Amino acid sequence: MGEGKEQDTLFILKAWLGSDFLSRQDRLDEKVQLKLAGFRPGKDSLQRLSQEVDSLLFMAVRDATRGRMTLLMDSGRYIRIRVEDFSTLADELLYPMLKGLPRDDQTFQTLSEYSMRHGSLSALRALYVDFRPWQTEEELRILRRVITTCHQPFRWRGWLE
Repeated sequence: MGEGKEQDTLFILKAWLGSDFLSRQDRLDEKVQLKLAGFRPGKDSLQRLSQEVDSLLFMAVRDATRGRMTLLMDSGRYIRIRVEDFSTLADELLYPMLKGLPRDDQTFQTLSEYSMRHGSLSALRALYVDFRPWQTEEELRILRRVITTCHQPFRWRGWLE
């Protein structure tokens, strides 16, 4: 995995789980990066990958907190991580990997199918940002509407045109 993707992954993990938690984990960020780096479009399932990352992170937090699911954030505040937060976090971690995939019809098809079946914002983002030439202006307008109506603004505010 390239250095930029590693930094993206670590940034996302810190934002969601805090530096304190990550500093006490045995290379959790590397484990996540290895899972993501092994993905092959057309051969592997994005759904399975997302579920594996979700489970890896959930188990790490559950074990480290003895089931309390409360973490100290970089702001100094404690937050309780909800079970559903892990699927959102796993989805957030997909985008740095997705943007590095080949720009071809197979990847476009994989992302389109996954975004339709699973509501993945990362897949929608890759389609909207990285696969613009594969779509008409009307399709891009529809993507934008789906993104802004189905996902919380904090997840798309920094990159949606």
